[in-house]
Amino acid sequence: MTGCAELINTGRNAAGEQLRVLADLQRLADRYAFAGSKGQLADLAAVRGYRARLDAIAVGCEAGRQAAAISQLNALLAQTGATPQIAEHHGRGPHIHVSSAGSPLADRMAAHFAMGLVWLVVAGQAGRLRSCASAGCSDVFIDLSRNRSRRYCDSKTCGNRTHVAAYRARKASGNDDTAARPSPAAGRAGPAGRAGPAG
Repeated sequence: MTGCAELINTGRNAAGEQLRVLADLQRLADRYAFAGSKGQLADLAAVRGYRARLDAIAVGCEAGRQAAAISQLNALLAQTGATPQIAEHHGRGPHIHVSSAGSPLADRMAAHFAMGLVWLVVAGQAGRLRSCASAGCSDVFIDLSRNRSRRYCDSKTCGNRTHVAAYRARKASGNDDTAARPSPAAGRAGPAGRAGPAG
């Protein structure tokens, strides 16, 4: 599922298209250990098309349009010729390959990533697909928090950036009351502040 989000985000990036050349696609495929033949030039355009469809499915899941997402996923799996099978190779134990190693790379990637979304939908967890709440980011991510409360693709970058911007806006408008707010320890006298016994 992480790979699916990463693929979708290559088309959502504010800097523009992230799958510019075949080498970009191959690096993504290698990162997720896709077995089989290397990518061909035709795979680049095909993956971009599949990416748009996976993005539309993610948007549907986030919006709660489950029936539409199911229909789109079934169509995508059929088009890519998905044939789930158990495989063992390169020292890896049994795992699922969604398509045969001889299928074009674009079909293998789309089928595999679609199947990840299928598992989310079937498990009733489609709502865990989210878009980043940061104003400067539209990345999709999988919210794996226990209470589904995650709002940012990365709390260390987008989350902090949003909180800092909100703090600065409050300071600029004069609505920041943190300076006037007493610290939690204020008003509590420590041992040195206690009056001793009358003598």
